[in-house]
Amino acid sequence: MQIRTVAAILAWCVVALLLLNSFFRSEWVLPISIVLTVIAVLVYFSPRLSKGKKSADKEKNLPSSDLCKEQ
Repeated sequence: MQIRTVAAILAWCVVALLLLNSFFRSEWVLPISIVLTVIAVLVYFSPRLSKGKKSADKEKNLPSSDLCKEQ
């Protein structure tokens, strides 16, 4: 299953919980919905964050342009 599919499923669970909140009238539904929303956003953007980190690591390991000119 793709990562974005998991994030979409989590988002739909949040929507369902918020709709059921009117029936349950419970205090725990809103905090759980907020946590699930944060998790869905993190899951959705995690591939982009890891790609950005990898490219930043590659840039750190490259020699500077001054060193390349001297050789």
